[in-house]
Amino acid sequence: MFCEHLTTALTKLSSCFVTDAGNRVTTQCLYPSFDPVHVYVVGFGEGFKVHDGGGATRSAWDHGRDASSIHRAMMRQAAFHQLKIVDGSLVSEVPSSDWLVPAVLAVANASAAAAFSAVEHISSASDDNLRERIFRILTEFVPAKRLERSFEIPGKSGKSHAFDFALRRGSDDWILVDAVSPHHVSIAAKYVAFADTGANGESIAARFAVYDRPLEPDDASLIKQVADLVPFSGLSGGVRREMMQ
Repeated sequence: MFCEHLTTALTKLSSCFVTDAGNRVTTQCLYPSFDPVHVYVVGFGEGFKVHDGGGATRSAWDHGRDASSIHRAMMRQAAFHQLKIVDGSLVSEVPSSDWLVPAVLAVANASAAAAFSAVEHISSASDDNLRERIFRILTEFVPAKRLERSFEIPGKSGKSHAFDFALRRGSDDWILVDAVSPHHVSIAAKYVAFADTGANGESIAARFAVYDRPLEPDDASLIKQVADLVPFSGLSGGVRREMMQ
């Protein structure tokens, strides 16, 4: 009985609609925005052409990537999945319907992976820039012997997490500081790291997630569940107050 309910639910994830770009199939793959990857199927001679409708390109553009970075990410995925790139879309050409399922899966996975790769690059670059600015602020008032960079700490799950900065307050307390940028990859990683800390006897006095560009309301709400979300301009005051506790 459970399998019947599950099958019914999953059927909604593979809906098909006729569009100008071809028969659109909604897949279970996701872009960095968590929107589903749509794949389009059109007749091509005696076979079929399967493409992502430029979805990877649009997703990367939405997250601020430049054209060259998007193209490099798509080239890597096209080579890995044996696809073509045509007018900004990832494309698979198959000779018969027997190959449609593998083609749809290949295009969907490649499109999602290309978008994630491009977004991860900008998320990392943005975080790196903010980290250096945070470091300069912290060194103005935190003694070097109390400041750690790339501080690794075990989580409740057993997985270790590396935080951008850790400030020792007193003999046992730590203040964790991490840069966060307005990209889903960064938000998800920071949320997991902050939520998983506090095991094995470590005393975490405070957790600061620092941003310099506005976050989406739902992303901000998520981070606030596990850390103090502070703008870069408020970092100095917040950390100074915690250091004096």
